[in-house]
Amino acid sequence: MEVDDRGVYGQDQRQLILPLTRFSTEREVEDLVNDAYEKLKISGLGAPNMYPIVSEVFGELAMNAVQHSESPIDAYGAIQFYDFQDGGSRFSCAVADGGIGIRRSLERNPQLKPRVRYDWDAVLVAIEERVSGTGDPHRGIGLFGVAEEMRRPGRQTIIHSGQGWLDISEGQQNPPGRTTLFPGTLVFVSVPT
Repeated sequence: MEVDDRGVYGQDQRQLILPLTRFSTEREVEDLVNDAYEKLKISGLGAPNMYPIVSEVFGELAMNAVQHSESPIDAYGAIQFYDFQDGGSRFSCAVADGGIGIRRSLERNPQLKPRVRYDWDAVLVAIEERVSGTGDPHRGIGLFGVAEEMRRPGRQTIIHSGQGWLDISEGQQNPPGRTTLFPGTLVFVSVPT
């Protein structure tokens, strides 16, 4: 196995804010978000104005996993801080579940079913404002909000669900693509400090 360390210093330069953690309820997500925010404040890592962004983005992704995935193995998430050899630093967080995936979740909304025939279509539709498998017009702002926040320069979002994949980085959105099957959904975000 080859590892792409992308210029990260040795292990001592990676700081775990939230180690890989399993969760399954909204209450657990709320506790994790609050704990992560406190750890970010105590850590003194990166720019303090990024702490609310990192914790809120993680919380939104984690809440989506709990509310929509129907995962038999629950969901998992982590937040880390990295120092790079070039002097830059980043926060990254990831949330993954082994659930039904974005396409099957969105198919529950009869109005969306014709638009999400494939996983790669569903990933793209999922980041639109007010899109939700519930059909509730007051829902569907979370993942849209995360995607919009991550469109700023230097930030990145990767969404992988089923066989669909979408990369939003450096302020640009690449076309969705087909990739190897991932059972469930994985969302990774990376934010410079």
